[in-house]
Amino acid sequence: MRPPAPPPPRRRRALLVGAVLIGTATLSACQLPDVSMSPSAAEVAVTSAPAATSSSPADRRSGTGTTDEAVVTSPATTEAVAAPTRPAGELDTGSATHVVTAGDRQVVVDWWTTQQATAWTADVEKSVQLAAHLEGGDPDLEVLITRFSAVLDDGTTRTSLVDDRGEFAFQPPYPYGTALTVPASPAGTASVSLDVQFDLLVETEPGSQRYFRQTVLDTLVLPFAAPAGATPSQETR
Repeated sequence: MRPPAPPPPRRRRALLVGAVLIGTATLSACQLPDVSMSPSAAEVAVTSAPAATSSSPADRRSGTGTTDEAVVTSPATTEAVAAPTRPAGELDTGSATHVVTAGDRQVVVDWWTTQQATAWTADVEKSVQLAAHLEGGDPDLEVLITRFSAVLDDGTTRTSLVDDRGEFAFQPPYPYGTALTVPASPAGTASVSLDVQFDLLVETEPGSQRYFRQTVLDTLVLPFAAPAGATPSQETR
């Protein structure tokens, strides 16, 4: 069987022209999307970014700024400062005994008070007694006190309380005794000291009436309590 004969040349040209026209019409019907109205990347970034607001320090202080800020202030705190604790005193129990060496002898000084020493405050007057006697040494030698002095020391000033001069027998069994009146001290004084001095003449040999000098010193500290009604000081921070 023979294959069909090819179409004539004119018909082929007509078919080719028709195909070209159909393709052109198809392209004109398919329109590309309009991208001229699409926002650019920069515009998108600007649009999506939140609007930033700022206010000056003056605006924030006056409250006219656009941003609300809470101003927090720390309230002043007050701390109570405890009053100093009164240290124990030697006369808290009513009496105290000191022994001071003087050569081959000892001078024994007994201190006491009939008042309540734990309640003493700086602003009141106090009363203190003392009695001194000798122990040891040769009892046949004469011993004399030629001067006894007592001085009050409050840490700022020294005040003479007693200045007793003479020739007072001091060998056993003779003691030396006196009473001291301690005046009020300035407000705020925490303690005072009583400084006493005994100036002695000691015979060199029994009956010789020749003497040598000895000085004996002693100190008693009197601590004070806070005045009645006083409150601890306060410190504000």
